[in-house]
Amino acid sequence: MGIYSIIDNRAWNSLGIVTDEFKTYTAVTRKEINRIELDVENLGIKSMYSSYKVMNKWMGRIYLFKWSCMIEDYKTASNLTIKLRYNGKLSSTKEPEFSSSSSNSLVSLLNNDQELIEICRAIDFEKLELIYSKKDNAWNIEIWPNYGDFIWMLIPPVRYFRKPNAEEIGQTIRLIQRIRQVLNKGDIAQ
Repeated sequence: MGIYSIIDNRAWNSLGIVTDEFKTYTAVTRKEINRIELDVENLGIKSMYSSYKVMNKWMGRIYLFKWSCMIEDYKTASNLTIKLRYNGKLSSTKEPEFSSSSSNSLVSLLNNDQELIEICRAIDFEKLELIYSKKDNAWNIEIWPNYGDFIWMLIPPVRYFRKPNAEEIGQTIRLIQRIRQVLNKGDIAQ
């Protein structure tokens, strides 16, 4: 048992604290080390869980918070990855834009949905990806928000953790629901 096992336990506790903040919308159904599953049937989503990506640093660790969601979809014809990026300068307003390596009508639907774009303006993400797997007939959505990370460094001594605020919690749930609604619009053939 080394020093990192104590830090890992603190990180897993932090993961539980962040995930528990969403109890207004849903309940926790299963807790494992580095994976907490939520009951999201009422949101129309197949599955949703929180986890950390662990990055080792010299004399420390960083635990990056991530939401993973699965939405079933039998209309999409082939594998596809869509990413959210922000255009613009840091000093001015950053505009969210969805993009894909292949031109796609679904990318246009996402970019033209004003409610979805407003949600993306309201909360900041490290990363947001929508990955369709034809094999699974489902979209895997990865959301890397700017809350929930746990940072521990020995030199200099730093320990950092931030819970989401009420607006970030509501916007995260709205984001997932809106993505589901846009994905379910009409038959989309690629």
